[in-house]
Amino acid sequence: MKIIAVSQRIEISKYREIRPQLDINFFNFIASSGYIPVPIPYYLYEKKKSNIYLKKWLNKIKPHGIVLSGGEDIGSNKIRDIAEYFLINYSKKNDIPILGICRGMQILAKYFGSKLFKVKNHVNKNHFIKSQNKKILVNSFHNLAIKNCPKDFKIKFKAEDGVIESIYSINYRMEGWMWHPERYKKFKSFDVKSFKRLFK
Repeated sequence: MKIIAVSQRIEISKYREIRPQLDINFFNFIASSGYIPVPIPYYLYEKKKSNIYLKKWLNKIKPHGIVLSGGEDIGSNKIRDIAEYFLINYSKKNDIPILGICRGMQILAKYFGSKLFKVKNHVNKNHFIKSQNKKILVNSFHNLAIKNCPKDFKIKFKAEDGVIESIYSINYRMEGWMWHPERYKKFKSFDVKSFKRLFK
């Protein structure tokens, strides 16, 4: 089985420890799709050194794909922001598929020039999203959305209020989803199939 490297959210413990964290369901979702999930470490050094260490880790692990997970707004933790921008750049240079989930889609879009804006009625909701020939019900846990589709990307799904919910790159194996495939008691077959298609 092939490895999928997954970025993690960062929490500060009551002991002031900086702790990377990831929902166990994320591991379950990736495993159910036929891959081995491996959490991505962060390094507490200046930007240049932290990226050197992360690059060494990636070169050693040799992931088949990368997932940028959800949780936290961009800008709330520089350690994570620096790492995820580096991961996108690494994905481009090494032709490694990358999937951004919620915040992950936002940082992917920002990397390629998009801007974010605040939205209403997208937190702890289920709503329909539509493409040209498909309509599906997804969860929603975000109060920010991308304002415009980044250059050389296309919109895959929009919510009924016009908010962009999924994008994909024309030039790279990159995709973004604003919903959380891991936050279901039973994983959606649509999500599993889409995940396998991107990382096949």
